Amino acid sequence: GRGNAKREMGDPEGAIADYERAIRFKLGYAEAYANRGNARLDQGDPKGAIADYDQAIRLKPDLALAYTNRGFAKRRQGDFEGAIADRSATIRLEPDHATAYSNRGSSYSNLDQDQRAIEDYDKAIKLDPNYAVAYSNRGISYRNLDQDERAIEDYDEAIKLDPDNAEAYNKLKMRIV
Repeated sequence: GRGNAKREMGDPEGAIADYERAIRFKLGYAEAYANRGNARLDQGDPKGAIADYDQAIRLKPDLALAYTNRGFAKRRQGDFEGAIADRSATIRLEPDHATAYSNRGSSYSNLDQDQRAIEDYDKAIKLDPNYAVAYSNRGISYRNLDQDERAIEDYDEAIKLDPDNAEAYNKLKMRIV
């Protein structure tokens, strides 16, 4: 718990030290490895984060959080196919995980597979109709497919749900980064 609090306060080094203590005190503590991976990702170390997520998954193969966050790390490294595989694993473990669908959609969009991305954004929105980011990202995919009217509808909905979403006001034909 203290490691998570330190991480939230912007102290990833302190968080890592606490996660390492937890790992020493409780062998096989998958969640501590996953949390240390999060802190390493915060520090800009996706390779170290992936190693921690890998260990967490070895220890607890049904830990959806480890797959989800490993997907973030892989995407950060440009491994969009690996990110898709991890988001798919999260979805298999937690079929109602709206964020996993939206994140997988973003990775499909990075691979110029915008129709597949839209299918995932649709599922995310069905699971969470107030998910502004999913609307905004689906708008990007519609824009990439030259479906500007549908894109504007999605940007409008994203703005309605999150009026401070500056990106929804300013989306151009682009890839999600």
